[in-house]
Amino acid sequence: MVELEEIALEGLFYRNGKVMQIREEHFATLKTLLPELKAIPIDPQRLWKLGFSRYVNTGVSYKDWQGVRLYLKPATLNRWMVQFDGVPKAGFLLYIHQVQRLWYDLFQEHLYQPPKAKAEKRHVEQGAGYSRKLVKDHAISHYKKYEITVTQPADQPYYFTWDCRLLFRTGQYTVWRVDEKSPLFALGGRNWGLTLLFGNAGEEERIQAGKWLKAYMQEK
Repeated sequence: MVELEEIALEGLFYRNGKVMQIREEHFATLKTLLPELKAIPIDPQRLWKLGFSRYVNTGVSYKDWQGVRLYLKPATLNRWMVQFDGVPKAGFLLYIHQVQRLWYDLFQEHLYQPPKAKAEKRHVEQGAGYSRKLVKDHAISHYKKYEITVTQPADQPYYFTWDCRLLFRTGQYTVWRVDEKSPLFALGGRNWGLTLLFGNAGEEERIQAGKWLKAYMQEK
């Protein structure tokens, strides 16, 4: 459960396992809403959705405001250290709504998550499906039964690790490190490139992997 004093406009929380953003109409029902809310831990992809860029080699995320750069550095106990230029340790944060509140308190500007892409365009792993056919039960002739056929889920062509550092290709197993060398595209204020770490893949395959990664990042 989230405490009442933690709620602020545009704040992001989990509600019944799904991300919810606090809007003005929610304040009228806060008493019933609070028990359903859960704080969202900070991670690089969540920060990227809020407009942060990231140094690939150190894992530090950062965002600029009128010449001021706020850094969030991974620390121990799932905490993220708050830093500024010349201020190496300004405090620690644990949750995304705390990042949003800090940014608003400092710069009077809301950090919000843009609308999601349409479902049919998302790069998600397809779940297992099934089909059923009505057949006669010969053991009990006056009853019917269903014959179930289970279809195993299809594998994704690529997997992007949660820390935004590695891209895996399935099938012909290949691993690329995500960095800024030999960039394939620019997004979120930085260049994105792929450096081969394992497997056999040429430049054309690297480009294809880059196209998938760009679409994935745009839709996430």
